[in-house]
Amino acid sequence: MSLLRDRRIAFLVAGQSLNAIGTWCALVAIWGYATFHFDAGPSEIALLGLAWALPPFLLGPIAGIPVDRFGPKRALIVADGTAAIVALLFVFAGSFEALVLLAAIDGVTKSFAEPAFRALPPRLVADDQLASANAMLATAEQSAIAFGPLLASVSIALFGFVGAFVVNSVTFVIGIAVLLPFRIGPAPRREGDAPAAGVVQEIREGVRVIATRAELRRLMLLALCCYLIWGAFVVVEPLYVREVLHGTSTLFAVLQTAFGVALLAAGVVVTRLGDRMVRWSVVCAATMASGVCAAIYVGTKVEAIAFVGIVCWGMVTACFLAPLRTLMQRAAPVEVHGRVFALDGSLHSLGDLVALPLVGLAVAVVGVQIAGASIAVVPVVGGGLLWLRSRRAAVGTGIASRGAVAEAAMPGTRA
Repeated sequence: MSLLRDRRIAFLVAGQSLNAIGTWCALVAIWGYATFHFDAGPSEIALLGLAWALPPFLLGPIAGIPVDRFGPKRALIVADGTAAIVALLFVFAGSFEALVLLAAIDGVTKSFAEPAFRALPPRLVADDQLASANAMLATAEQSAIAFGPLLASVSIALFGFVGAFVVNSVTFVIGIAVLLPFRIGPAPRREGDAPAAGVVQEIREGVRVIATRAELRRLMLLALCCYLIWGAFVVVEPLYVREVLHGTSTLFAVLQTAFGVALLAAGVVVTRLGDRMVRWSVVCAATMASGVCAAIYVGTKVEAIAFVGIVCWGMVTACFLAPLRTLMQRAAPVEVHGRVFALDGSLHSLGDLVALPLVGLAVAVVGVQIAGASIAVVPVVGGGLLWLRSRRAAVGTGIASRGAVAEAAMPGTRA
């Protein structure tokens, strides 16, 4: 049975899609507001980006604690409610400094909202429907790439930058409303578990879960490979379109829309396939394919080939996101999902913070195409090495297991 036949799930998917589109709409408006209203230069724009990206990195170790203590529903409602207020405050930002401050507060709300959102699916559906639920919610979330800039363009054209900020606030309220019918509390503690300890102890518990589970460590490293290239292409893509394809902002927007539409179409397929896509080999292959597609995209001077590269990149991204999240959810106890996904959010921000300055320097030294193709090597090599390592570990485990069985079967051997 389709999950969308459950009216609550259907409303949740629609509401979170609008929420994500509104967020992208506001991001476009923030960059435009800084550039055209406050005449911000490159250094000011970089500061604005840092203010928004740094909080998830710094708060990652603690942002998941409220999710695990009080449940993802409460954490998400508080985070989105605060974000709705902040969205309206952007309207009254009277200086660039105020804009930076509000961007930082918005980054703080994101720090708590994202792990709460990632922790929702295991509380909403049975395990055999988890892969499809993750695919639907990931597709709804990523729909923002295709439709967020379009909504921003329409809102700004009709009502100015104020319109985009108001739209964002309204979409946060819609996101809260679709959560209200669900009864989602904190995960019940298993028998024998100690009661909730202090913040430091809870941070250690979240780190320990990742450190002691090889599958989670491998998944985190795979994710970091993709986060690095995503962060790098924030710099690479607009420069590539301008300097290599000699295109305008319209071409850049069309390319982004092509990526988003391809991701949405592939996301529908991933939803239908469900658990058949939730494989370590699928996630590794999608990671490596991401690097190949990105290299094809920026490695050409022909627009048609660039479109092929970015469309394929969107499709393999859909094959990466939902299976990765499902594997992470199954690899960790549900009572620590908030902390696990908050640390994953820290890795995402780390990818941005590392890749942005490095690729900016590389572009200045070797040019945008070589810099883009070079960073695209990271997921190809990283995905390949992690796949080989997991295969060797599996073979070694199998040999050890067979040896233990054979020894136990030999007469006269000691137990």
